[in-house]
Amino acid sequence: MSEITRVQNEAEYDAALARISELLDAELNTPEGEELDRLSGLVEIYEAERYPMADPEPSSLIEFLIDQLMVSQERMEALAGGSDRLDAMISGQTAITAEVAQVLHEHSGMPIEDLVKTPAEPASAAVPE
Repeated sequence: MSEITRVQNEAEYDAALARISELLDAELNTPEGEELDRLSGLVEIYEAERYPMADPEPSSLIEFLIDQLMVSQERMEALAGGSDRLDAMISGQTAITAEVAQVLHEHSGMPIEDLVKTPAEPASAAVPE
C-alpha cells in the first residue's frame, strides 16, 4: 500500500479513513502511531473544509441536554428562573441567562460568549431606515 500524503478529494478521503481504521490500535510513539496521527490530521482538515459544521443554537443545546438526561428539567428551570422563562429561552424569545449558559458551556465546551447572545430580532419587527 502506498503512503497517503494528502487528502484532497473523496477517493483520498476514503483511502485515509480505511487506513485509519487499520491503525486504530497503533501504540503511541511508533511509526504506526505517528501515521495514525498524521492521517487523522489530514482527515480533520479535509472534513472541516468540505463538511463544515456550525455550532448548535443554544436553545437546541438546552433541549438536547434535557432530552439526553444530562441535565434535569428541574435544574434547568431553576437556573432559568422558572419553566416559563426556560420555555422562552428554548423558543428563542429571550436570551440565555448566565447560569444556564454556564451549564451549557460545561456540557458542550461552547464559549459562554456564544451562548449568551441576544435572540435575533424577527425580520417583521425590523424598522425601515
